[in-house]
Amino acid sequence: MKLAFCTPFKPLTHPRISGDVTIADDLATFFRTRGHDVWLVPHVTTRYIWKRPQDWAQTFATMQLVRETLHSHEKPDIWFTYHSYYKAPDILGSLAVRAEIPYTIFAPSHALKRKRVWKTKPGYYLNKRALQHADHLFTNKQRDLEGLEQLVPSSHISFVPPGIKTDDFLRDEQARHKKRTAWNASDKTIVLTVAMLREGTKSEGVEYVIKACEKLAVLDDSIFLVIAGDGTMRSSLEEKAQQALPDKHLFLGAVPSTELPEVYSASDIFAFPGINEGLGMVYLEAQSCGLPVVAWDHDGAPQVVADGTTGFITPSFDIEAFIAGIQKLAASPELRATMGIAARAYVTQEHDIYKNYKLLEEKLHSLIY
Repeated sequence: MKLAFCTPFKPLTHPRISGDVTIADDLATFFRTRGHDVWLVPHVTTRYIWKRPQDWAQTFATMQLVRETLHSHEKPDIWFTYHSYYKAPDILGSLAVRAEIPYTIFAPSHALKRKRVWKTKPGYYLNKRALQHADHLFTNKQRDLEGLEQLVPSSHISFVPPGIKTDDFLRDEQARHKKRTAWNASDKTIVLTVAMLREGTKSEGVEYVIKACEKLAVLDDSIFLVIAGDGTMRSSLEEKAQQALPDKHLFLGAVPSTELPEVYSASDIFAFPGINEGLGMVYLEAQSCGLPVVAWDHDGAPQVVADGTTGFITPSFDIEAFIAGIQKLAASPELRATMGIAARAYVTQEHDIYKNYKLLEEKLHSLIY
């Protein structure tokens, strides 16, 4: 089948790698590997578009180009939008409806509270219109189901568990030895966190990891913190880590995704609270590489971590509980090994991208034929 692949929030070529870009790129890659023709719809950034009248002329020109394609002999079999919500609503998908092409949205979100604030009200209604026009919605977040069911019949919604390419995230024992030696941490218990070090909940989460390791290091001299990621808050976080864990921490900076498996493999525990983390793909990546995880029950982590089996989910903003979870794993190499094996098995069984996206593919076929 030929898919029109639309990304209202960020293009696949966006320079700043994030979960949104990664998931969208994985979807496009999956469709291509399955032999489908993926047409990348000309990108229109719809983020707060109602506030940017200076961009409307270009937007209308793009809409006209898309409209012509949808009514030509090259028109797609189905329209597939990745992500539509109040900040960046899909405004192009309705063109597919007018061209009598099945219209689908992956990772939509609907929240009534956005209707009550003037700042977000235009985006709320633009997004609502898109979701109600769609023939089918696919969500990869349990938390979004309730909001979507307030808007469309449940028969128009499918839950697709989040997934990663598990074969790209394998434990590498040779890399483990090499990295730990390079980090001068061969005999340490390495606690790893991976995050974009930008202002807000990401850096706040890293701060909690630093505080937790600071307290743990008093009890266990082998604790060593490794932080992968970069951003505007890096220097501030480095200062805090230096005060809390002098000579017991390492900032790696931005690590290419192809090199992350080596970093995961070299570590012993993955810890990150996940404040407002809708999914937290890093939890899946870490577990796929055999790392037990410690995270909060704040948002998406419980959806991708099996509490008590592949790691520990602790109460949100409870630093002592977070510390206790890390400490249990730090104190027991046997528990780390057991949970690490279980983590790999869990991700392979429940969160393999190819298994989960085949269910998506089957539904798309049913909408066409």
